[in-house]
Amino acid sequence: MVASGMKKLKYPFLTALLCSPLGLQANPLEDKGRPVAQTAALPAAETVAAMTVPEGFSVNVFAAEPDVVQPIAFTMDDRGRLWVLECTNYPNSPGEPKDKILILEDTNGDGKSDKRTVFYDRLTFASGIALGHGGVWVGAPPNLLFFPRRDDQDVFDREPEIVLDGWGAQDTHETLNNFIWGPDGWLYGTHGIFTHSKVGKPGTPEDQRVGINAGIFRVHPKTRQIELYAEGGSNQWGVDFNDHGQAYFAACVISHMWQGIQGARYSRQAGSHFNPHTYEDIRTIAGFAYEKRAYCGAMIYLGGSWPESYRNTFFFNDIHMNRLRNERHEPDGSGTRAVKHGDFLVSGDPWFRGLSPQYGPDGSVFLSDWYDRVPCHQQREFTDRSNGRLYRITYGKPDTVKINLQAASNEELVAHQLNPNDWHVRHARRILAERGPNPEVHTALKKILDGNPDPTRKLRALWALHVTEGLDEKTSLSQLAGNDEHLRSWAIQLAAENGRPSAHQLAEFAKLAASDPSPMVRRYLASAAGRLPLDQRWPILNALASRGEDLSDPNIRQLIWYAMEPAAAADFDKAVAVLAISGMPKLNHHIGRRLASTGDLSALNKLVASIASLEDHESISHILGGMKTGLEGRADLVPPIGWQELHDQLQAHENESIRNEARTLSACFGGETAIQELRDALADGKNPVENRRTAMATLLAINDAGTRDQLLELLTSENPLRKDALRGLANYAQPGIHQAILAVYPQLIASEKAAAIGTLITRKEGITSLIAAVESKVVALADLTAPFVSQMANLADPADSEWIARNWGAVRKSSAEKVAEIAHFKKFLGTDAILAADPGNGRVLFGQRCAACHRMHGEGNLIGPELPGNFKDLDYMLSNLIDPGAMIGKDYQQAFVEKTDGQVLSGVIVSDGDRNVTLRTLAGDRIISKSEIRKTTVSDQSLMPEGLLAGLEEPEIRDLFLYLRQAAQVPLPGESE
Repeated sequence: MVASGMKKLKYPFLTALLCSPLGLQANPLEDKGRPVAQTAALPAAETVAAMTVPEGFSVNVFAAEPDVVQPIAFTMDDRGRLWVLECTNYPNSPGEPKDKILILEDTNGDGKSDKRTVFYDRLTFASGIALGHGGVWVGAPPNLLFFPRRDDQDVFDREPEIVLDGWGAQDTHETLNNFIWGPDGWLYGTHGIFTHSKVGKPGTPEDQRVGINAGIFRVHPKTRQIELYAEGGSNQWGVDFNDHGQAYFAACVISHMWQGIQGARYSRQAGSHFNPHTYEDIRTIAGFAYEKRAYCGAMIYLGGSWPESYRNTFFFNDIHMNRLRNERHEPDGSGTRAVKHGDFLVSGDPWFRGLSPQYGPDGSVFLSDWYDRVPCHQQREFTDRSNGRLYRITYGKPDTVKINLQAASNEELVAHQLNPNDWHVRHARRILAERGPNPEVHTALKKILDGNPDPTRKLRALWALHVTEGLDEKTSLSQLAGNDEHLRSWAIQLAAENGRPSAHQLAEFAKLAASDPSPMVRRYLASAAGRLPLDQRWPILNALASRGEDLSDPNIRQLIWYAMEPAAAADFDKAVAVLAISGMPKLNHHIGRRLASTGDLSALNKLVASIASLEDHESISHILGGMKTGLEGRADLVPPIGWQELHDQLQAHENESIRNEARTLSACFGGETAIQELRDALADGKNPVENRRTAMATLLAINDAGTRDQLLELLTSENPLRKDALRGLANYAQPGIHQAILAVYPQLIASEKAAAIGTLITRKEGITSLIAAVESKVVALADLTAPFVSQMANLADPADSEWIARNWGAVRKSSAEKVAEIAHFKKFLGTDAILAADPGNGRVLFGQRCAACHRMHGEGNLIGPELPGNFKDLDYMLSNLIDPGAMIGKDYQQAFVEKTDGQVLSGVIVSDGDRNVTLRTLAGDRIISKSEIRKTTVSDQSLMPEGLLAGLEEPEIRDLFLYLRQAAQVPLPGESE
C-alpha cells in the first residue's frame, strides 16, 4: 500500500508480489513488518522500484554490488565524491585484512557512479570514516586510524597512523561509528553501550584514558585530544547538527530520540554512569514511541534543494521496518521535543537495511543500504556479505554541481558560509580551519557576523571564526551581550572550549546566569560550568540554582548538578550555601546526598546547621531525604553537632514527611528512641503498609538486631509484609532462621516462596537446609528455577553440588549440548502447532521464569534488559535462552559479593561508590558497605542463567514462546479480554 501523499516508483507489480503469500512464502509465525526475509534478494533496480517516497521525489541506484559490498559507512570529499567503507568482516573484529576504502565518482553527471577507485584494501573490521585535515580518519577497533594524503592522492600504499587506541569491540555493532565534523571543528562520533572502550593516544596510562561505553565523543583534529561529549543512551549510530548547531541522535531499544547536549548524562539501557554521584539523568525528547527496535543513521536535512518543510528535520532508518523515518523538533524549555513528520521512504523489499543518509553538493541525498536477509547482528548463519547499495534521492531535477572546494580561494570559502546548502558551508569551514589563521578571512567573517540579519548565517560566521582561531575576546563578549539566544549560547560554549575563559567572559557568564531570559542560554551556561576549574563554577551555579523558573526544565537542573557535584565534594561551605538560595528542591536533595556520602562529619555538621535555618518545607524534606540516601549502607555513625536539637525541632513539625525523615536519620545515627519508634511503627498493624515497609527498610539498613524477631513474627500469618520479611531475614546469620522459613514454606504463595528460596541460598547452611527440604517434599524441586540453581552451584559445598548435578542436571552445558538442545526445541516450536498454545499461560510462565530479571509489557523487573515483546525470530530467542553467555554485555555479568558474615549475594553491580556497592539482586537493590565485603567476584557468565526451560513440558514451552511473540499484553488465564 502506498501511503497518502506518497509516490509509488516503477514496476508496481513488485510490491504486490512481495506482499503476496507466494512472494513472502507466508508463514503465520512471521511478522511481515519485521521478518527474517523469506524472499530471495532483488536486483538493486527492483529494490528501488519497490520503494515509496513523497510526491516529487525519485530514487535511483548510485552504486551496487559487485562494485560495493557491505557499505558500513561513507562520507564525501570536497569534490562530492563518495568515500565508502566496506566491512565484510562484520561481525568479527578485528577480522582479516581484506576490507576496502572505495572512492565512487559520477563523472558524467547522470546520478550514477561510473568510476571506482580502491584507496586502501587491507582494513580489518572498520565502522567509521571522515575526510579532513590532511587525510582520512577511519575507526577500526582497537584504533582510530589516520591515512595522510594529498587531495590528488587516491591510492594509499603505506600503513596508517594510529591516532587513538583502546577502542573496544565486545559488541561489534556498538563500537565507534558515523563520524561527522561538528560546527566547532571537532570530529564527532557515536558509540554503543555494550562495547567498553578506554581511549587515549598510544602509550597513555590506563588511569588517564577516556572511558566510553555509550554516548557521543569528539576528537580534535590538531591536538588529537578526545572528549566524551555526552554519555548514556544505548546504541547510537550517528549524530547530526541543525541550522542552529543543535545536535540530535537516535538510539536503539530504549526511547528513540535524543538531543545531543554537551556534558549530558542520558538514561541508559544498562549499567551505571561513570560518575556514581550522577543521581539523575536526562530523558528522551520523544513524546511518543515506536516499538523498541534498531535505528541507524542521522541526517538533519540542510541541503537546500528539497522542499522547505524538510529543512531542519531529522531523518533516521528503522532497520526492522525497512523505512526511513522523519521527525521535526519543537521548543521545550531549554531543549526540544520530537514530533512525527511522517515516514519519508518505505521499502517493499524485506532485505532493505538502510544505514546512513547524507546530502551532497546538489542537495540530493545519498542513502546507504547494508542489504541483508536479517535485521539483527546475532543471526549470523543467514547473513549475506556479497551485496550492498547506495541510492540517490532527488527532488525534481537538481542542477548538476561540479565543484572542487580545495581549489577555492579563501574569499570564495568565506562566501560559501552563506550558501543555502550546508554541505558547502561545512566543507568550506573545515578547509578554512585546515589553512589556519588568516586576518583577511577573519575580517570577512566578522562582516557577516556583524551585518547579516539571519542568526543562522551569523552562527556560521561565529563557528568559522572559532575554527580559524579568529574568535577574540572582544567579539566573544559582543555576542554574549547580543539579542539572539542561539548566538549567546554558542558564544558561551566556544568561550569555555578549553576550560579557561577570560575574567571578563566569566563575569558575563555569571551575569547571564542571574538575568538571561532564555532557558537555552541557561542550559549552555550549566554545560559550560562543568568545564571550568571547580572554584570558578560557583558564581554561575549559584545564580542558576536560584532560578526557580527552571524547576521543571528537562535539562538544566541535571546539568547544574553534574557541574556542582565535584565542586560540592571539594568545598562543603559553598555547597551548603546553595541550600539557602536554591529554587530547586531536588537539587537540595542531591547536595544533601553528596555531602552525606563523603563520610566527613564536618559535612554533616554543616548540613544540620543549614537545615535549622530553613523554612521551606519541601527543601527541608529533600535535604533530609538526600542525607538518608547518602548514608545508606553505613553503620556506627556519629550524630552531627546539633543533631539532637534539630531532631526534636523537626519532630514537632507539621509536615509528616519531615518528621519521618528526621526519625529515620536519628536511627541511622544510633538514636535508641528513634530505633524503638521504628520498631513500633513496623509492629503496628494499623499503620499503613508503606510506612511499615519503610520502617523495616531503615531498620535493616542499620543492621538492627532487634528487628530479626519482628520479621520472624511476620512469617507466621498471611500479611502484606511477609515477602519483605522473608527477604529481610537474609541480613541475619543466627541459627534457626532457615528452619523458621521452611516451617511456613507450604503456606506461602508463589512470590513468597521465591523470596524464601532467595534468602536461603545466600548462605551455605541455607542451601543444605533447602536441599533437605526438597528431599522431604516440603519444597518442590520445580521451585528451584534456573536463577536459583545457578547461584546455589556457585556457593554450595561439594556434597550439595553433587546433589544439584544429580537432581537438576548440568548447570552449564557444553557447546555441543547447547547446539543439540536448540535443534530439539526447534522441532516442536518452528511449526504451526505453536499457534494452538496458550499465551495466557505463557504469561504465567514468564512471571515464574523470566520476570525476576526482565520486564515485558509493563510486568517484571529490570535487572536485565527490558523486553519489547513481538519476538518472531525463533533462532534468536533460542540462542539467548539456551546459550545466554554467547554474547554478554559487561553490565549484565553476574557478580558475587561475599560479606564478612559469610553471606554471599548474587546480582549485577549497578554502582561502585567510594564507600558502598549497590548490587541489583533478584530480591531488589542491596546497598552494601565496603567495610562489610570480604570479596567480590565478577563472573564471565551472564546473570541470565542456563536452563531456564528446564523442568517445563513441551506444551508449556510452546505457551511461553507464543507469549514472547505477543506485541501487546494478553489476559491471564481466567481473565476476560
